[in-house]
Amino acid sequence: MVDLTDAAIVPPPSAITTSQPGSFFADLEQFKVDMKEAGLEGAIEQLASVEVRKPRAVEYIRVHPGPEMTISVALHEYREGFTTEYYIVMPNMLSTMLDLRGAIFAQLYLAVTRSGTATLWPVKLPTGGASNSWLVSALRGAELAKKNWIRIFSDTGRSEYRIMQAVSEIKAPEFPDKRLSELLELAFKGRVIDSIDHPMCRKLRGEA
Repeated sequence: MVDLTDAAIVPPPSAITTSQPGSFFADLEQFKVDMKEAGLEGAIEQLASVEVRKPRAVEYIRVHPGPEMTISVALHEYREGFTTEYYIVMPNMLSTMLDLRGAIFAQLYLAVTRSGTATLWPVKLPTGGASNSWLVSALRGAELAKKNWIRIFSDTGRSEYRIMQAVSEIKAPEFPDKRLSELLELAFKGRVIDSIDHPMCRKLRGEA
């Protein structure tokens, strides 16, 4: 006969504990980090970059109402495929870039989305005295966004931007606590046209 006195006792199937999908997260307390021990107590996320772009058609935005948070500038609008990049043109290069048809005048507005994403919204300015419904409607939208949450999107049939105002109450916008000069530094880092040797200037001259 086989001596079973020293054999391992195997529990019945009903008593075996198996790992169920997601069981690693059954106790969320085990994952919590002691912020003081990690050296992160009181840490505040810092704004690392700012996009220069138009509002997306699906997002509601607000514009900072302060005149100190908007500026008229000369920009170079570089398009490649579905991507648009904006370069700021320094005053010493404005005449050259205008001669090369590589500069536009725009008003930069500080805007934020409902999620708090900060952007600089470039709104082209009408020049030469000619009326342009696209530019006029974009400027109207930027002004309205100083007091209301809006969506702005193009309507090719009407040749203008359409503006939709939020019908329900939305929380107050959270603008970054930075000066406009600081936001411009973040937005145009590596994208400043300040000499005739700049790659964008050389590209317009057919040298690159």
